[in-house]
Amino acid sequence: MHFQLINTEDTISRLLSLIREAQERVTLISPYVTLVAEDRVGRAVRDALRRKVRVSIVVRQDEQTPLKEAWLEAMRPHVEAGLQLHSVPGLHAKLYRSESTVLITSLNLLGSSFLNTIEVGLWSQDAQALREVDAFIKREVAPYARLVSLDAKAVSAPAPRKSEPRARPKPEPQEEEDGCCIRCGDDIPFDPDRPYCRECFAEWAEWENADYEDEFCHGCGDSYPATMARPLCRDCFRKSARA
Repeated sequence: MHFQLINTEDTISRLLSLIREAQERVTLISPYVTLVAEDRVGRAVRDALRRKVRVSIVVRQDEQTPLKEAWLEAMRPHVEAGLQLHSVPGLHAKLYRSESTVLITSLNLLGSSFLNTIEVGLWSQDAQALREVDAFIKREVAPYARLVSLDAKAVSAPAPRKSEPRARPKPEPQEEEDGCCIRCGDDIPFDPDRPYCRECFAEWAEWENADYEDEFCHGCGDSYPATMARPLCRDCFRKSARA
């Protein structure tokens, strides 16, 4: 079984070639994906779909990394063009496969990974390598994969029947419900162990520096040099400790 070790530039180039040269199928496994029609990977995927290549993307989805509505909408044009979108909890592997080529790499399908990071890849067109990768996907990924519904939010909350009065949910304390992404400031569930939104967590995960200072307090949203290790300002920390 033969793999070629390649650097950042070659990893990106081989990934694009893998998609552009595929004739039958493409599987892109990456925990974090920002795929838009205008970027290189987005265009390559859309071109592959137009060639009737079966393209599937597997992303991470769990309590720590929920799929946000804006991200699902960004994926909608690709799904409507034929892309199969799946999710797996706890996914950390990055693995890209066509019918003739495989790329195992540190590279996420993120714009920041293509511009700002040093990546490494193992590339192969060896038949045994392809078989080993297929066996890995079948054993380690496929059993946990679930098809992502772009309208999952609407499906998961059906309207009550007219014959039943709709009960009003009891309001929860604001500080228990609402938090703030410490990097971008978007509203997210309050959880000091998970103080980033999905997209910002993907950026933070590139380095996993728990002491890197960001912009906002996770609790009140005020300007504050929050970190993964210390996401709350002093006042919010005290309130959380008393709760």
